[in-house]
Amino acid sequence: MHKVNSHEQIQAFMKHIRSLRKGFITNFYWDSNKHPYWLAEGTLKYEQGEACVLLIHNNSNFSNLYYMATDLDAVATLLSQLDVEVDLIADIICKGDGEQELATFNSMGFHLYRSLFRMSHAGAMAQVDWEKDDIVKYGMKEDTSIVYRLLLKNFDPLCEQLPSLMEVEDFAKRRQLLVIKDGDNLCGFLIAELTGVTWYLRYWYISPNYRNQGIGAKLLHASLVEGIASKRQLLWVLSDNENAIKRYKHYGFSSEGMYDYVMIKRK
Repeated sequence: MHKVNSHEQIQAFMKHIRSLRKGFITNFYWDSNKHPYWLAEGTLKYEQGEACVLLIHNNSNFSNLYYMATDLDAVATLLSQLDVEVDLIADIICKGDGEQELATFNSMGFHLYRSLFRMSHAGAMAQVDWEKDDIVKYGMKEDTSIVYRLLLKNFDPLCEQLPSLMEVEDFAKRRQLLVIKDGDNLCGFLIAELTGVTWYLRYWYISPNYRNQGIGAKLLHASLVEGIASKRQLLWVLSDNENAIKRYKHYGFSSEGMYDYVMIKRK
């Protein structure tokens, strides 16, 4: 496989596939906060075929598979030519039950690992009486290591696309990391991004000893107050996380019918 060197190279791949005028599907969406690190580290590789480009991002003990292709048959054809030495993870993002997509990946030796679905809220969300509580602080450089360790310990790296330590440090620099602390103890944290008029919740965590004390609400309210100009709020949630789904519904979020089926091919 070959190393991806730039965002422009990825754009050229997409342009080529579209130029074939035989359809276009992809599960790769450029993230200016995450993907430049992959390019700098040399961990994003590619293989190119006639009607498909596969991108492989190498992690410590598994790799993520991304594709840009005219159709899933082109993905299957090119993938059959690769010899990947670790477990391979593919996110299939689609509307509804994804029956056709899942069947195609099953035929390639993949099995459903877990699924997520997207929830959203339209319009202003922060309420007039919401204020940023004084105990909510911007995360600092010294907080990022513990936040990173908590992410690794409490989230699933195979399906929740965890950030690197450098990415967490960047969240802190951009004031997108909010924390509540009790002395040296981290009670909870929230990471969210505001892009244009869209507020996007990435990670929200409360330490077990501090749950049911309003910590989560204070963090969420503070983040939404900062994003008060947002007109749309988004998040992805694991389909089997009933507690989280109930919480998001309480705040007015609802399912969009957009799913992320996380498929795994064991080596």
